[in-house]
Amino acid sequence: MKRPEIPDERYGRCEQCAKAGRNAFRFRLFPVRGGSGYSVKAGELSPHALRQKWRAPLAAYKGHLTSKANLGLHELEMVTAKERVESLRVAPDLAGHDVAVLAALHEAAERTDSAW
Repeated sequence: MKRPEIPDERYGRCEQCAKAGRNAFRFRLFPVRGGSGYSVKAGELSPHALRQKWRAPLAAYKGHLTSKANLGLHELEMVTAKERVESLRVAPDLAGHDVAVLAALHEAAERTDSAW
């Protein structure tokens, strides 16, 4: 069940997700110019927050990417629970490009600049 009565609730999280501290952060990937692979161009987290808080949990993540039909073109969704990465979901157009998508996310977590 959704919680629409709480206006600041992100994406209308369900009760179980809210109690577990589960959040979903979305990133927009774009193909790298003149080569193969992807790069993170936009996201709901700042590069500083991604580097400081999620770099180590991303490095420890050993799961597989799953496809999620309602994500937009070149979108990646990182589902976190408290201090760990629970799952990574990609748009159907990125399915099958697991290595390139994970490399782009790890590269973004290593950035030190202040903007995407």
